[in-house]
Amino acid sequence: MRHPAILKTMHLFFGASLLIASRLTAEETCCKNGPCENKQAETNYGLTGDWGGYRSKLKDRGLELTANYTGEIFGNPTGGKKHGVVFDGLLKLALDINLEKTAGITDATFRVSGLYPHGTSGSLRNVGDVSLFSNLDTFDSYRLVDLWVEQKLSEGKLSLRVGQMRVDDEFGVTDSAALFINSTFGVPNPPSTPMPLGSYPLGALGVRFRFEPVEGFYGLLGIYDGNPSAGDFGGHAKRHGTDWALRSSEGALYAGELGLQRSTGTYPGAIRIGFLHHTMDFQDVRSNSPDTVHNSSTSTYYVIDQTFWRSSKDSKRGASVFVRGTFAERKTATMSTTTQLGAVYTGLLGTEDKLGVALARNTFSPGQTSFGSESLAELSYQIPVTSFMRVQPDVQYIARPGGTNQYQNAWVLGVRAVLDF
Repeated sequence: MRHPAILKTMHLFFGASLLIASRLTAEETCCKNGPCENKQAETNYGLTGDWGGYRSKLKDRGLELTANYTGEIFGNPTGGKKHGVVFDGLLKLALDINLEKTAGITDATFRVSGLYPHGTSGSLRNVGDVSLFSNLDTFDSYRLVDLWVEQKLSEGKLSLRVGQMRVDDEFGVTDSAALFINSTFGVPNPPSTPMPLGSYPLGALGVRFRFEPVEGFYGLLGIYDGNPSAGDFGGHAKRHGTDWALRSSEGALYAGELGLQRSTGTYPGAIRIGFLHHTMDFQDVRSNSPDTVHNSSTSTYYVIDQTFWRSSKDSKRGASVFVRGTFAERKTATMSTTTQLGAVYTGLLGTEDKLGVALARNTFSPGQTSFGSESLAELSYQIPVTSFMRVQPDVQYIARPGGTNQYQNAWVLGVRAVLDF
């Protein structure tokens, strides 16, 4: 069944993106051959600039305000539950305070941040995929996310962070995979594992300890509130990120990670291994043990992220690859494993544009679905239109949405724009 309106809309999105890319290429050539006329001056800040110098003065005094807005339109012209187009948006606000400058506390920082996600879930309404094709996809609500203090010791070799924070800000980070829009490439946990944790859009009360005894080798340990936002997953986002009750019935989340990381040099990269262990009660998901309850659930993960080519040591132009796998207990997780791999090339048309391709396979625990897995491929291209705006056309192919034969394989097409204020 054809849907000409949807196809026409998608053609307009991608046509506009290609037009932007071609104009950027022409501008890049112009600047290489001589000064560019009418080119907007670059700024270290976003769309709103330096506020007449006031923003720089605040930063010099240890106060840094940031804000950005992400908007996207995605549609599935073929496959899924039904065809349609949806809009999603996300407003981010943050304040970072250097406590050494503001209060004389050496090597200490404070952060507070909030989110306003809004829009329609295209996965729930149209496609039926468990992985969630957009990492903006969540319930609508104004939310406090970060509210923490961090103290570094021994010249940064040790640090302690206390307060409300996101687990996925530090654990299982895959720098190359950050380009991609599908949620599978985000939090280091199988998407369908019923393990509450402080990941987008939630922050959780916790304590995190980081140590780096020698440069490049580090460890992370953290303990967090077992249910950071009670009631929200039932559709009642009443607490807006301020559910600070520590209930014994909700258990606790323990997280740990060891890694080797090279952030400088010609070929930066990282190898990470980690675990998440939750101590609340979990219902057995297997059909032969529906009344069995387990008092914990554990998942593990690994990350390999490596730059393998760069045009020069100080150049942004280069290529990287990543591989990541996650594993969860079959008795407590409807989805037991995920495997992801991809490659990203920076500098195709300009100095900072990024082209990436990634594949993922999400495997369900035995007996959960008829086919046992949901697979996807994503092709994405991020174009910096100005110093404060990026446009990202994106194509995804999702095979066996939901891991069943109920829905046809789906093409998901769309475009995302990110605006820094």
